[in-house]
Amino acid sequence: MSAEPVDQEQTAVRRLLTENQKLKQRVFDLEEKLRKISGEGHTSSGSSVLKLIEHKDFQLQQCSARLEEKKEQLAEASAELARWADALRFYQDIFDNDASAMIGVNLDGRIVLFNATAPKILGEKFVSALNQPIETVDFRAFDPDTPKHGREALAGKKPADTSVKLRERTIVTSILSIGTEAKSRGALVRIQVVASK
Repeated sequence: MSAEPVDQEQTAVRRLLTENQKLKQRVFDLEEKLRKISGEGHTSSGSSVLKLIEHKDFQLQQCSARLEEKKEQLAEASAELARWADALRFYQDIFDNDASAMIGVNLDGRIVLFNATAPKILGEKFVSALNQPIETVDFRAFDPDTPKHGREALAGKKPADTSVKLRERTIVTSILSIGTEAKSRGALVRIQVVASK
């Protein structure tokens, strides 16, 4: 977020305040000249102009104070956004650098994201599964029931863990519901390849 619009508005308000101040001084000078030339009787019109200028000056000061408050709020929001962006980058790094295949599935059972490890474990053909139903992915080498467990996790919000032993490796598939009990966001399918002992 940029503070440029607020800074521009503050500059405009400062300029108006300065112009108002000059105008007040000019009206005051004219009022003094008028008083000297024609006596005290003509000061009421000058005073009303001066009061009008002072009222406008007061409004501009209020506007300036509100702009300063908005600038502080913008700075706070910008700092909060920066913290969220840092946290998001941190989560992204964890997600992308995990040695497990991580697959995000939305409430409709469609694959909405996956990490860099997923195509390495599931094969390069997996890349075309983005935005496709989880059933379109071939999980036969790991746990053929993964799509079914994924749907169950979405429906009942219950995690599912399975493991398959293949030669000297164990493949662990975990499916976790994402979100809260009140509002589910989808599920995370995690496939780990672990060397057997």
